[in-house]
Order: sequence, then structure tokens, then C-alpha cells
Amino acid sequence: MGKTIGQFAYDIIKMDGREQIPFNPIVTIMLDHFCQSEISRMPTVSPHLMTESEIDDHIQALKDDLDVVGKKAKLALRKALEAAHSDKSN
Repeated sequence: MGKTIGQFAYDIIKMDGREQIPFNPIVTIMLDHFCQSEISRMPTVSPHLMTESEIDDHIQALKDDLDVVGKKAKLALRKALEAAHSDKSN
């Protein structure tokens, strides 16, 4: 796996009894940071890329970031599920 660039993050959301979604906990994957395009106002997740190699390298870095955040989010979800199950049994 290549060097990651920290583009993505995750969040664990714990619902309480008042929420409409009955699942607990849930995970969301999000952009950790982004810039906004001057023209389209869409979020951008890369610097200016000028060669095919730069495009390939940055796409690979984004994939690596997603792999890393996915592993971290799965671990956090397992821990949150374990905590939720132990809370129910107490």
C-alpha cells in the first residue's frame, strides 16, 4: 500500500431511542478536507494534476486512503458494537 494523504475520514454515530433510524451504531465515510473549484463550486480532492503519472499517483493515493479509513472504520465499528452489546447485557 502506498503513502496515504489523509483525504478521507470516518465517524461513528450512536443513535439514542429518539432517532428515526433504529440501528446503532452506524458509520459514515467522509472527506476529511477538500477545496472548492473556482468554476463549478464542486469539492475537489486533488491538487492541479498535469501529467498522466500525476493522475495515476493521486488516484492511487486516494484508493490507499479509502483502504486505510475503511480498516479504521471497521475496527471502530467492531468496538462500538461490542460496547453496545455490553451496555445491553449490564
